[in-house]
Amino acid sequence: MQVSVETLNALERRVTVRVPAERVATETQSRLQALSRKVKVHGFRPGKIPFKVMKRLYGQQAWLDTVSELMGHSLHEALAQENLNPLGHPKIEPKSLQEGEDFEYSATFEVAPQIEPTGFETIQVVRPVAEVTEQDVDNMIQNLRWQQAIWNAVERPVRQDDRVHIDFEGQIDGQEFPGNKGENAEFVLDGKSLLKDFEGRLFGLSPGAESEFNLTLPEDHPNKKLAGKTAHFQIKLHSVEEATLPEVDDVFAEKFDLQEGGVAALRTSLLDNMQRNLRESIKSTVKRQVMQGLLQANPFPVPQALVEAEIDNLASQMDFPKDFPKGFSNEYIQQLKVKLFGPQAHQRVALGLLMSELVARQNFQVDEQRVRDILETLASAYQNPEEFTRAYEQNPQLLGRVRALALEEQTVDWLLDRAQVAEKNSSFYEIMDSRRPAIPGEQGFFEQDEQDSAGLPDPTARPHSEPSAHE
Repeated sequence: MQVSVETLNALERRVTVRVPAERVATETQSRLQALSRKVKVHGFRPGKIPFKVMKRLYGQQAWLDTVSELMGHSLHEALAQENLNPLGHPKIEPKSLQEGEDFEYSATFEVAPQIEPTGFETIQVVRPVAEVTEQDVDNMIQNLRWQQAIWNAVERPVRQDDRVHIDFEGQIDGQEFPGNKGENAEFVLDGKSLLKDFEGRLFGLSPGAESEFNLTLPEDHPNKKLAGKTAHFQIKLHSVEEATLPEVDDVFAEKFDLQEGGVAALRTSLLDNMQRNLRESIKSTVKRQVMQGLLQANPFPVPQALVEAEIDNLASQMDFPKDFPKGFSNEYIQQLKVKLFGPQAHQRVALGLLMSELVARQNFQVDEQRVRDILETLASAYQNPEEFTRAYEQNPQLLGRVRALALEEQTVDWLLDRAQVAEKNSSFYEIMDSRRPAIPGEQGFFEQDEQDSAGLPDPTARPHSEPSAHE
């Protein structure tokens, strides 16, 4: 058997294998002989069928089966001989399929990149420093009041913190753009849900009023084609609603599954929840910077086969539709998946390879105490922590995820010891607030966040507004 290897690029290899005709003929003959003991041919006893008869009846199929089997066996031998380990399934291309001649084919595939993690001292991290204050808890309680607000229609001009329903439509240079229109859209004028300039145009309007105005979209607009452009909007105000907020008392506290302790117990629960989420958010912020710094310090070609597999994995996790309406080609669907999940998949694969190599080179072992700490942190968010912990400990798959997270945290800590780390004073809401105003041109423009009124709220929620004197 002859084997040759071509290097197509940094990761792609093409292995060409030539199997001698004698080997193909010998294995085809063996296959026919084994088959002769099983098949029935009129006029002959099983096992006594002449070879010439068997070849005439089954020779072509036996040869094809032999070639197919030899392709798998010989490729395995060739890869072992050349010390190659393909990523994904090799693409096989037969070059010669003539009986009586040498059988030749090529297999194209990617191999794992050679990675030597380095540049740890160039990683720059800014660690936010903050604590949860009594004012933060006050703001959170104010948020809870707004979540429990009762809305009543009013016949007066729009004011701050009103809820409105509008029709809107915007154009740029006379052309529509994504997210440019909506009917009976509902949102609260809380200073955070919309761009300030758009929100300001609604103040003073009364139900039934119509207006039009120009709005310059921000320079950091997610859609680069719209950034800095001026859009002309037409709006119609259907209704204005005013909020009545509940009093902060024991009845209010009971709405959040706190049957004892009243408002004091509510404040304690909120404080614990907010402190836990603050710690986790700071940890995530630091980890994200470490990972990005590691990637920037170690550029390397990422195997496309692994990226494609991760795209499919992300699509599955995000419930990407499996059945599209007729008219959507498989090529279009695949392009859509690549557009939606490609960048994230590429980064996840690159980080996975980097971290795995770093763990192997440093011979990191899972810290069992850290595993217990992570389990304890996860369990503390649930009403029955013991039951949660027991469920994880009894499920090898779930426990494996926690152990992998522990090893990842250990690796991040090791990198932090070598990185350039600075601290920055911040506040709870500066760290936790990932929301930003809705921007025309984005999908979901004017859509409201869903509020969950069952149990304690999301502790990362931004305070709706400061309490006013009349509340």
